[in-house]
Amino acid sequence: MSQRIECSRRTCRWTGNYSTASKRDEGCMQTFICPRCQCDTFYDLPAPIITERVEHANALIKALSEHGRKFFEYKGTIATLELDKNGKVWFVSEYSKARVYTHYRGQWSGFHHGGTLRDLVCAMRDYITKGTLIPIGWIAPNRSNPDNGDIWGYGKEAAAAVRAAAAQLPIIKQGEQA
Repeated sequence: MSQRIECSRRTCRWTGNYSTASKRDEGCMQTFICPRCQCDTFYDLPAPIITERVEHANALIKALSEHGRKFFEYKGTIATLELDKNGKVWFVSEYSKARVYTHYRGQWSGFHHGGTLRDLVCAMRDYITKGTLIPIGWIAPNRSNPDNGDIWGYGKEAAAAVRAAAAQLPIIKQGEQA
C-alpha cells in the first residue's frame, strides 16, 4: 500500500497518495503537486484506525449510496468515515477526496451536502465515539404531510428500500418503526 498524504493547505485538505498527486519535473528533481490547489507540500497520514463501529457507519454510508438519490456517491466513489489515533472522526468526501473534521460545531469546510446529511454524519460520529444508536426515522425522513414525500426527495419505493437496508445494520436502533 502506498503512503497516504494530505495537502497542507487547510482550505484544501485533498487526500490521496503520491501516485495520485500531480508531478512537476524541475530538471533533476520531481515535485509532487496537489491536483486541487497546486500546493506542493503534504502531510503524511497514518493509516486510519478500523473498529467495528467505523465499519458499521461505513456500511450505512454504503447503503445510502446505493438507493434513491445515491447520497455519498460520486462517479463510483463512496464517502467514508475514518477514526484517527486521537479518537477523532473524519469524513472523507466522495467528491473532493478531502478529509473533513467532524467535531466542529460551525460550518464544515469541504462538506458539500446539506444540513440533514451533516446531522446524520454527526450521529454516525457519535455512534463511533460513544456508541449512540441512530433512530430509523433519520433515514429518508418523512415530512409532516406524507403526500409531499420525504425530506431527501426520494420516492416512496426508494425511501422504503433505503430504510429496509439501513434497518439491518447494527448502527440503527432496533424495534422502531419508520
